Amino acid sequence: MFQAILIDDEPFALIHLEKILVELAEVEILATFTDPVEATQALAHLNPNVIFLDIEMPEMNGMEAAEIIHNLCPAAEIIFVTAYKNFALDAFELNALDYVLKPLQRGRLLKTVKRLEERMNVVTDKTTAEHKVTIYCFDTLRFETEGQPPQTFRWRTAKTQELFSYLLHHRNGFVSKDTLVDMLWPNIDFKKASAHLYTTIYQLRKSLKQENIDVSIDKISGKEGYVLNPQQVQIGTDIWEREIRNLGSVHMENYEKHQKLIDLYTGDYFGDCDYIWAESERQRLRTVWLHHAMQVAEFYTDNNMITSAATVYQRIVQLQPYFEEGHLGLMKIYDHLKARAAVEKQFSTIQNLLLKELGVELPESIQSWYTAWKQRNR
Repeated sequence: MFQAILIDDEPFALIHLEKILVELAEVEILATFTDPVEATQALAHLNPNVIFLDIEMPEMNGMEAAEIIHNLCPAAEIIFVTAYKNFALDAFELNALDYVLKPLQRGRLLKTVKRLEERMNVVTDKTTAEHKVTIYCFDTLRFETEGQPPQTFRWRTAKTQELFSYLLHHRNGFVSKDTLVDMLWPNIDFKKASAHLYTTIYQLRKSLKQENIDVSIDKISGKEGYVLNPQQVQIGTDIWEREIRNLGSVHMENYEKHQKLIDLYTGDYFGDCDYIWAESERQRLRTVWLHHAMQVAEFYTDNNMITSAATVYQRIVQLQPYFEEGHLGLMKIYDHLKARAAVEKQFSTIQNLLLKELGVELPESIQSWYTAWKQRNR
């Protein structure tokens, strides 16, 4: 059953809407309001799961009321009922479930009721089996619901993906509309670009709801922009950094946990997308991982866990091929294993990378070690 409130400044329109709804669905009309301000003040104790809302009203129009309603009752579905077609884009930008034109037609409202029933059933099914959701940003953007394998997002467009990525990157912080328009549609007329942004925000919210990912994207009242709130969703990079800090130095009792954290870094931050705005964070997280991976590799080496050390060093040079210390560590491991050909090959690899691709000389640490090694192995 739906618990609904109806808001329209025309009393006869309220009566007509209530009559049709009662005939079409199992619905409890919690209250009807002709004053949208009064309606928003009553939301806290009414707690409806659906709100039918007129757009053209005095005091406060429906769009303004919808923003307040969305903040007060984020789980409630909003259905706009209006005589004006030109508000449709703004209505869906506010994540409304439907947009019904006056004069109300029973057949059209029946479609709305069926859509509402489907949405409520999906929400109920997913809520009863609620699990934690984690969003991962290393390499490919993906999410994992507790108890299920990781999944990639299904985006309508590449712009939708970048919009979500950018808002997620700036989570809990205000991002202006101008910033988003300049980033995503820099060469398009501002009015058209704004329309693209509204549509993309709507598609993004819809995609997140379909995946049952409890992330809200709120339009800030009085400001032109948005805030992404992760709600109860966990962010993989946050968890990863926190666990590295909490584990402390590597020792016999925790090295396996450290190894799992190395394995969680499957690639750079948003690594499969060339987002210029992500480069600073990409470099920072890469440095965190390299420092951590080197600590673990050195622990393995010091404790004669040579195979494990070799695996970590190989991973370092695979993900960060220009990191000289990784190549040097790997050469030392091959030397320990008496694998002369592997030492020569690794030295040749780093030499070619630096000289041929970057045009720089080998660092003294590698050159001097290799020279001493050659002397020992004549």
